Amino acid sequence: MLSIILASSILFSYVSADLEIAPYEVTKSHEGWEERSYPAVKWISAEGFDIRPHDGESHDRIFFQLFDYIDGQNDQGVKIPMTAPVTLRILPGEGPNCEGNFTMSFFIPMAFQENTPVPNNPDIYIEERPAMNVAALRFPGFPGDIDFSIKAAELYELATAEGVNVADVPLWTAGYSGPNVIINRRNEVWLEV
Repeated sequence: MLSIILASSILFSYVSADLEIAPYEVTKSHEGWEERSYPAVKWISAEGFDIRPHDGESHDRIFFQLFDYIDGQNDQGVKIPMTAPVTLRILPGEGPNCEGNFTMSFFIPMAFQENTPVPNNPDIYIEERPAMNVAALRFPGFPGDIDFSIKAAELYELATAEGVNVADVPLWTAGYSGPNVIINRRNEVWLEV
């Protein structure tokens, strides 16, 4: 039974690897992290408020609102392939234990960038994300809010030590692996350059 579960997980991780990934160019590689340039592309997005953007109640609610959009709840009634990463742009609240504002987004596949279906749900919207440059740090596992914060602090230290001027706000997080992917998971934190 364990071998069936392991085989299924490995198969699923390979299937997941076929997701279309938001385009970017690595502009400079460093030891353990890299600088990237992202072009202007469309994302489907929704806003949330939570003290714990990854671990709180609003995370799953917003994820499924976005998932419903790609599952056909749009003006064209079309199913849109899942992509990667799922990003969160986090603006922390002022003071300890305060709700922060976050935006969760799915990359809209290149085949739908021109004729993008409009969401039926008024709580989600098509975001025309401008081009941006980031410092990015990749890491494995099943991270929660504390893990993302620790990795962001690590990235901040690495980048500033190399003389790269990064912003501490907003914090961007990116998840490339579905919840059923157990091995070879890909998570990232981004800081704007």
